[in-house]
Order: sequence, then structure tokens, then C-alpha cells
Amino acid sequence: MSEKSLSRLTRRSFLGGAAAATGLLCLPSRLLAKYEAAADAAENDVVLRFAAMSDIHFKKDPKVREVARFKRALEFMYDYSGKQKYPTFDLLLVAGDISDHGIIEEIGTFKKCLDEGLKPETKLSICMGNHEFWGGSKPLWEKTFGVSANNVCEAKGFQFIALSPEKGTMANGDYLYALDWFEKALADAEAADPEKPIFVHHHYPVSPTVYGGRGHDNWGVKDTYEALNKRPRVVHFSGHSHYPINDPRSAWQGRFSAFNTGTLSYLCMGHEGLGLERYPVGKEEVAQFYVVEVRRDNSVVLKPYDLAAERFYDISYVVAKPGAVESYVYTEERYKTSAKPVWKDGTQVACKETLPNGAVFEFPQAVCDDVVHSYRVEIEKRGKDGAFEPFGTQCFWSYFFFSNVPETLKIELTDLADAASYRARIFAQNPFLRSSDKSLEIEFSTPVDPFDTVDKNAPKPDANMLAVSFADGKVVNAPTNALETQKPVETFGAPQVVAEESLKGTQAAAFDGADDAFKIKFDRRDYAKLTNASLGVRFKFDEFTPNNGVIFSNTEGRGIGFNVDAKERKLALWASVDGQYRILRAPVETGKYVDAFATYDGASLVLYVDGKEAARLDVKGRLTHSQVEKAQAFCVGADIGPDGKPNTFFKGSVAWARLYSWALTAEQVANLSQK
Repeated sequence: MSEKSLSRLTRRSFLGGAAAATGLLCLPSRLLAKYEAAADAAENDVVLRFAAMSDIHFKKDPKVREVARFKRALEFMYDYSGKQKYPTFDLLLVAGDISDHGIIEEIGTFKKCLDEGLKPETKLSICMGNHEFWGGSKPLWEKTFGVSANNVCEAKGFQFIALSPEKGTMANGDYLYALDWFEKALADAEAADPEKPIFVHHHYPVSPTVYGGRGHDNWGVKDTYEALNKRPRVVHFSGHSHYPINDPRSAWQGRFSAFNTGTLSYLCMGHEGLGLERYPVGKEEVAQFYVVEVRRDNSVVLKPYDLAAERFYDISYVVAKPGAVESYVYTEERYKTSAKPVWKDGTQVACKETLPNGAVFEFPQAVCDDVVHSYRVEIEKRGKDGAFEPFGTQCFWSYFFFSNVPETLKIELTDLADAASYRARIFAQNPFLRSSDKSLEIEFSTPVDPFDTVDKNAPKPDANMLAVSFADGKVVNAPTNALETQKPVETFGAPQVVAEESLKGTQAAAFDGADDAFKIKFDRRDYAKLTNASLGVRFKFDEFTPNNGVIFSNTEGRGIGFNVDAKERKLALWASVDGQYRILRAPVETGKYVDAFATYDGASLVLYVDGKEAARLDVKGRLTHSQVEKAQAFCVGADIGPDGKPNTFFKGSVAWARLYSWALTAEQVANLSQK
């Protein structure tokens, strides 16, 4: 849409032409300003203002960032409202997960913030999320807030219906227990006024509606879809996914309207079936919610606000005629007709660095009438005949979820071979995964890796990433020529290194299960070598107890590692493939040393016990590891925590721990498992 046509766009023409405007997915701020100017001129003033948010995640510590953010959100709403022609902040809507565990120390702090932060003119519409059940209960929640978990609130003549799950299982069926109550509340709201929008919220998205409740990245449930689908005046809010509200898919319209509410805690993203990072760098720096305003003609304007940056996003949503389904614009049709990104004239990509297994590129970001969501890099490798052949695809975020999106983007390809020539084509993608017609193209070559000298085909190959063993009462990490610098081992507690008679005098480290551990620091380039991997550990423990803990791992939010599963009374392998944990289990004997190996080759995850295959899962993708810098480390005798310190300690002994950057064969595992 040109500036000239924007200048002629009146409120009436916008509302009347919305159904035909299939390319109009959202309202950029310049268009919203014109809409609001026209609305003001028509004396269609605001008659209701509320904030809609979710996934705030208070913790036991009242000093966490979420508490400060929530207080600041309330302060902003009063400050913003007081400067408007309609000066009132009428209601706060919170769609669940106000806490991490629902315990009184968390929800009590939230209630205290409400008591201190909300003024008498501001009402509250609140429901429970799944996290409120992970240590708390419905009776505790209802007693704390003095309201039923399923409740109806009225503000300025508008109805707000809040529905809570029966339990926190995050599955279809969690809301079925209250469907009769829900249907009656909806019917009563319909009867109260035949024109006004009806505001509804529950924690889980309605499937299949908004981003977070559909497709590859579905956190939603179907329980309420039928009830809502009969009521086109419903404007529904949900949370749970932590997906960004400035992604246009967070707005959806079918027979009703639905919106995802984001998070005040930390951002999560869908992998889109493309292997995109679920927890991008900077996820803790994103805090979002809606400022929602209802006009005299019942139109609803939703303005996404970036609380962390203290500014509105350059996107807004409008439900122009609640109930007029034929005028809805955030429809399924957008997936086929949305505007594609384009590259500005003269845009070029530069290769800033080449690595033995990758390359770093930099380029100005593409532009889009909607949002540039991500970039797809199609990689080709030059064959022996000199021709380029398809090699793979990697995808990267544009960081659109920040209100101040970087103008220039730097990306790093991984999983490449050393001493090879490549060609890369970079396509920009919108949120509906429609790609730019043109690509940026570049050819480059990777250097020889001087440190990768391990014979990967040897019967008993050396570990090239970690090789932790114990001798002369000390811990040693001696991988074979793999890393540019030897990784030092940091000791926590006081693990005792002793000779093991059952291992012919080989020394092992004994861990007390309380604070003993060894930590080896990694970084993102180390992890780039571990999209396929093998890890092995020789360990012993005497009994299954809740404190058996983690044996050898880097699983902070993602990663791979072994732990003793006391509940299942088995050894458990956890492996994050494309950001999703896959778990394999196998029986193990207590009181004797066990050799455990795990291998992943990009297609199959295999668990071996004492040289024999014990469990297998076919799953395609890449091993993914924590992007939190402090948590980038492997621990022996524990797991790594978000603060960079070990946790979940192991009570038992470890003779050695090894890490390889490729998938060992079954024969190699058998050879390495010979005691």
C-alpha cells in the first residue's frame, strides 16, 4: 500500500474494506495513527482500556526480574492512560502462569504486587495456568486471590470470562470439567449486550488458532474450540507458549478472534519445522503485553508493547467489527497471500570469517510489508567434478521480536566440512514462511582443521572433545588434538579419587551426591562441533535414591547427558534434538561398573549399555545445546545450571567420561566397552 493510498484511508474505508484487503495483515504504526485520527474525528473515543498479559513467572525470590517487570508494567499502564484523552486503566487481564510453581511464596508476592500496584478503578480478570499446579493447588490459588478459578468480571459494561484448567498436564481435556459453566458464561455474556465484544481468556491456546496453538509448534488444546466457534463476538486471549506477540500469527480470526499474549519472563520460539533455535540469544531481554482499547463503536485495537525496551512495536491489530466474520482479516488466507520480503537494491552479503566447520556472514536485513521473520540459507558443496550439489539448509532468526531490530545481521553456518568449497543462497522469510523471490548469493571455502587428527575409523577411536580420567589422585582431561586449547577442569566439592579393585586398580572419582562435581567449560563453537555426537561414561552406584542425580551431562534447557532415573529405576539418556528433549531408558545393575554410551548421527539416537544396544529412537535433526553462555559446559558427577554452577549431583563413582564429535559405530562402542 503506497503512502498516497494511506493518506486517503479513512476509518470508514478501512472498516468497510477490511475483508478485501488480504494483504493487510496488521497495522503498522503509521497506519494506526491515521486510523486513530479518523476515529477521533468521528468522536469514536475509547470507552475501555485494559492490559492483557500472561506467563509472568514469579519465583520464590522476590528480587527476580519478573517482579520488577510486572510492577513496571502496572506503572506504565497508569502513566500511559493518564496522558490519553480517555485517561483510565480499567482492567488487568492475566492469562495464567503468574508463578513458576503456584506456591504461596510466589503467588503471595504476586497478590502483594496487585494490592500495592492496582488502583481502585482497575478491575482484575485472572485465571490459572499449568505452572500454578506444579506445587500449588486450586484451593490455595482461590484463597489467595479471593475469586473462583473460573470467574466472570464486568468492566464498563464489557464481560470478561476467565477459565482455569482442572490440572496442569498441558493436554487436551484439562478444561472439559468446566465446559458447562463455560457455555453458560458465554451465553449470559451474549445476552447481556448484542453488540459488544466478549473477552475470554484461558492459559492454553485454542488449537488450531494462534501461533503457539497450531502446526509444528502446537502448545494448544481443542477443549473450548467448539464453544468459541459458535460465538463470533468473542475476543480470546491465551498464553503458555511464550511466543512473541509481534509475530502476526499471534492474531487469528475464524469464527471468532484469538490473540497470543506473549510473556514477561523469557521468550520461546517455534522451530517451524526448520530447526530454528527455540530459545534465541537475548530471550531474557524480551517482555511483552498488549495495551487494548475498545472504541465507542465496539472496535478493538490491540497495541503490542515491548516492556524491556519501553516502546510500542511497529505493529498493531484491530478487530474492526466484532461478530462480523466476513470482515475479519487475520485469517488462514494469509498463509497463502501474505507479502513476501524483498531485498533493497544493492544489498550484498559479506563473508567475515571462515572456520574449519563453518563460516560467518554479515548482510543488511531484508524488508517486508509485514515482518521479516527469519532467513533460510540453502547450501551447496562443490563436488570432485567442480559442480555444486545440494548440501543442506540452515535457518536463522531476524530478531524481529525485539522492537529495535538490528539493521545488519550476522549469522554463522555450522556443520560444514573442512577444506571444502561451498555456495550459499540466503532467502528472507515472512512469518508465514513465504520466501523472498531473490536471494543473496556467495561462494566461499573452509580451511583445513589442524586440530581434527583423530582416526574416526579406528577400532577404539580416541575421544576428540573430552576425555576425562583419573590418575595419581587427580582429574585429567586429555582429548586427542581436538580443541585449540586444552580445556581446564574445575573442581566443586571434594570428589575422592581412589583405586578400584574391580577395575584392576584403575582409579575413579567418588561423588557424594551433595556438592561434588567436575566442570569443563565449552563455548558456542565447541558446541557447533556437536550437532552429531557420542558420549560415554563408566560409572557405578549402589542404590536408587532420589539423590542419584546426573552422571555426565550439559543439559541446561537442552544438551545431552546421562542420569539415574530413580522413579523408573533405570539409566536415562536425555538428548535435545532440534530443541526438544528425547529420552531413552535402560535397566542397569547397581553395585558394579556400567559402561554407557549414547550416539546420535542425525537420524537415530541410540543408547548402549555394556557394549550392547539397549534402546533406540529414530529422529531426524541436530543436537542442540544451551545458548546461555554461563551454562555452556559439561559436568561429570552433576549437571550444569543456568548460573554456571553444577546441580543435581550424582552419588556414585565415575572411572572415565568421553565425548566425541561424531556417532560411533556399534562395533566401536562394543570395543570401547571392554573392561
